[in-house]
Amino acid sequence: MPLVEDFPHIDPNVRHIGVSKLRGLNADKLRETDETFVIQENDQPLAVLLTYEKFLAIQEKLSSVANMLDMLRDKGEAMSLMAGIEDLRQNRVETLGAADEAEKKNRG
Repeated sequence: MPLVEDFPHIDPNVRHIGVSKLRGLNADKLRETDETFVIQENDQPLAVLLTYEKFLAIQEKLSSVANMLDMLRDKGEAMSLMAGIEDLRQNRVETLGAADEAEKKNRG
């Protein structure tokens, strides 16, 4: 599954509004909308306005990507990740439920 599909993005077909129209967006209107606005003046983009939920989702995904990059920079971590991927390819894995059951049997 491509990572890009999961990544929240800002649609390039967002609604462009002028600075003067921004004043008309009160808190109630902003709560009701899921639109992303490009705020512009004289056809020059100045800022992007999006819901707080979209902002948090983007921040979360960026943090995940940054953490993955940090992990891949560590040679030991990268090798462990590659070994895990190879285990998946070779079907040398089991579900967590099966692993839990096996552990319970070994203890019991």
